[in-house]
Amino acid sequence: MARVRNPLEPLSSAVKGIVTLLTALMVAGVLGLFVDGSHLRAFGIGDQSACVTDTSTTVGGGDAPEFKPAPGATVELDAHPRYCTDNLTTAQSLLHTATQVPAFVFSAGALLLVILLIRGAEREGLYTARTAGRLRRLGWWLAAGSVLAAIAESTAEQSLVHSLSRNADGSTVTGLLSWQIPYMAILTGLGVLSFARVMRVGITMREDLDGTV
Repeated sequence: MARVRNPLEPLSSAVKGIVTLLTALMVAGVLGLFVDGSHLRAFGIGDQSACVTDTSTTVGGGDAPEFKPAPGATVELDAHPRYCTDNLTTAQSLLHTATQVPAFVFSAGALLLVILLIRGAEREGLYTARTAGRLRRLGWWLAAGSVLAAIAESTAEQSLVHSLSRNADGSTVTGLLSWQIPYMAILTGLGVLSFARVMRVGITMREDLDGTV
């Protein structure tokens, strides 16, 4: 009898490879603390310098504002003004960290949901209500979570820009209006949600058919 290939491949192997790689990197980083006494810095924690680009403002044009950096900060003008400082305050350090956390939380959450989906499907089977439910949660995380992560990151970035600049029109609320729409994540999430709904319909039809036999 021919061996049935795992229907979850190559996704299952790819996820396991990513988890293995991330675990190895984490272990290597922790071991580095004891080998050379270096400091493990994640999400900018412990950094004294930082740069942030004000993507809500474009350099050039007759109505372009005057870019004024705050004391202790500098500004570089390209397509968008880029503010830098080598002396972060506590509040600015927290904002700098907050600009990096949302993307990590979103990616880690998506990876965790995929792992739970794969393990559940391997244990219980593909065409079960619980597998469809896990798929549905993954879809909502991709669609809604990506939007929330983009808004949170944009808000933190604009708050950091506001603290490093002295422009009169700068505002923390700008981040709520200038975030970049994660089209691919939203479309992928909607596709996963649709597939989860198709799975639920198929499961219900199979249960009805089994009940009539």
